[in-house]
Amino acid sequence: MQIELIEFLDLIPYGIVLVDRDGMITFVNTAGSQLLGLKREEIVERPISSIAPGSDMLQVMSQGRPSLRREIRYGEKLFLVDRLPFSVAGEVVGGISIFQPLGHMADSLGRWTEQERELHQFKELVEQLYDGIVMCDKSGIITMINQSYCDFLGTTIEEAIGRHVTEVIENTRMHLVIKSGKPEIDQLMRIGDREIIVSRMPLKEGEETVGALGKVVFSDLRELRSIVERYNIMERKLDFYRQELKRMMGAKYSFAHIFAEHPLMKEAVHLAKRIAQTKSSVLILGESGTGKELFAHAIHEESSRADGAFVRVNCAAIPKDLMEAELFGYEDGAFTGAKKGGKPGKIELANNGTLFLDEIGDMPLDMQAKLLRVLQEKEVERIGATRPVSVDIRVIAATHRPLEKLIREGSFREDLYYRLNVFTINLPPLRVLGLSIIGLAHELIKKLNNELYTDVTGISRQVQEIFLAHRWPGNMREMNNVLERAVQLAEQGELEVEHLPPYLLDRQVTVDSENASFDLEAELAKTERRVLEAALAHCGGNKVQAAQLLGIHRASLYRKLEKHRIPNE
Repeated sequence: MQIELIEFLDLIPYGIVLVDRDGMITFVNTAGSQLLGLKREEIVERPISSIAPGSDMLQVMSQGRPSLRREIRYGEKLFLVDRLPFSVAGEVVGGISIFQPLGHMADSLGRWTEQERELHQFKELVEQLYDGIVMCDKSGIITMINQSYCDFLGTTIEEAIGRHVTEVIENTRMHLVIKSGKPEIDQLMRIGDREIIVSRMPLKEGEETVGALGKVVFSDLRELRSIVERYNIMERKLDFYRQELKRMMGAKYSFAHIFAEHPLMKEAVHLAKRIAQTKSSVLILGESGTGKELFAHAIHEESSRADGAFVRVNCAAIPKDLMEAELFGYEDGAFTGAKKGGKPGKIELANNGTLFLDEIGDMPLDMQAKLLRVLQEKEVERIGATRPVSVDIRVIAATHRPLEKLIREGSFREDLYYRLNVFTINLPPLRVLGLSIIGLAHELIKKLNNELYTDVTGISRQVQEIFLAHRWPGNMREMNNVLERAVQLAEQGELEVEHLPPYLLDRQVTVDSENASFDLEAELAKTERRVLEAALAHCGGNKVQAAQLLGIHRASLYRKLEKHRIPNE
């Protein structure tokens, strides 16, 4: 009967090893010796631990319970092993080990099932993904551990598998997680002289806890602290570079830099702040020197693109033959004299930021067509490039020229006008702002005192009269230049007439002249008439717009026109 049993075991394509109660091998079948690469006499009468270090066969026999589906490595070979106690008349007299190959060593002696293949792939993935991972059954016996964790613990997979987790991992709480069924996430744990961060999670089938999975989140807090410090340094550097980039390419002014005392300026600022929160294009209209660029900076600074670049292009200052290269950039070798390596254009530099097109009314027609395509397609193509690059830009355009008149003359594209004119901001000239220009003058003096280290306290009555009588064709730019000269001449105290440039003195009100008028009502009427005429001229004769510009009702405007006998046509 014993001979028949041995012959039967030799026919089985899996490896089979029989051991006695002392763990000594008493039999190995033909498939087993072939899988191990040893002769039968090299295996029999040797302890099972010589072939399978860390084997739990003695535990299986002492407890009388099988150990199933264990992974055991023998040299370069990996086996899936089942160990069962062997009983006679109710007494355990030995054990049986049945094993089959896993991994690339599998051959005709043992084939993977789909479940075994998935298990092996999972374990290979675990080996790559985690610094350390361990899995236990519900008794706290290690069923899986990866090589990284073993290297950290100073053990091997063969020695760890099959042992209780507390025997392998110092200060572990895996057995307590199995008992409580509650996870422990990102916990501090000390192993030897090193601190690590671990997470432990119960494994459940339905409501029953059947084991636990533990993984090392970080294997050495000293290294983690070093990484955190390097990260903090990198964040500080990044913040510095971000601020530097914003200083170099971002907006220089905000709404805090805009003096808005007159109702017309207050309305313009209010509208600009609302527009800033949108993504739409903006068209800023106003005479030269009224602060169009200042508003463009402020809108960018107030928008969600404030961290992006603010790129300014003066369409009137760029020669026509250089306009395309300046706006669109070019590739290496695109034309004679092209910069080696190519150069990005202003549109590309403004990606995720704002492109400010100053004096858009002076842009050549052919460039208008190409700009329109950029706005419609949201892509730009460098000169000499084979494919376009996507861009995300917001366009703010400004001009002092009447675009509607240019459209009628055929020098400005109507479709581009409507693409740019989603929101319009009209900036009033200084000559219609009345007494508020005196407040503006005081604000500019404060700014100049800080820049020039002067101590000018204000402007005299005569200077105020000259400022109110002057038409300021250069607007704020002209006033700033006049005050910069005057402040440096005066250095301290009030600005007097002698500190003003000669061209303003030619128009001053001379109260000591024989022909001087002391009729306040007449002088105010002259000033009112001049302001009305200027407002009408600015609005092209449009009464509704003129009334809005002056901040009065349309009916009031008609009454004033009739009072001063200004033509109503």
